[in-house]
Amino acid sequence: MLGWLSVIVIAAILIGATIFLVRRAMGHWWEYSGLLIGGLMLFRPLYDLVSGDVSRVLPSFIWSDGFDGKDQIIWASIASTICLPLIISAALILMFKTLCARIL
Repeated sequence: MLGWLSVIVIAAILIGATIFLVRRAMGHWWEYSGLLIGGLMLFRPLYDLVSGDVSRVLPSFIWSDGFDGKDQIIWASIASTICLPLIISAALILMFKTLCARIL
């Protein structure tokens, strides 16, 4: 029923969270390599668990019926597959940096 609007909302939330966390977590240019390595290490487990097919996790009424619904699921799955490893990696780096700053 909601169709492409839900794809736009899902992609916007994922991209916004990725940009926000990456900008908060990264202070120097060399820290981006840690983000990239962490994202690559998290890619396979997240692909198997969550981001490979978002139709398993989200309710079915947000997709259109027929071929259009399949296209929507594919685009939302692409956004989650790319963004979720980066979001989690940036969140872990930010958490680590915050803990180190409070301890030291």
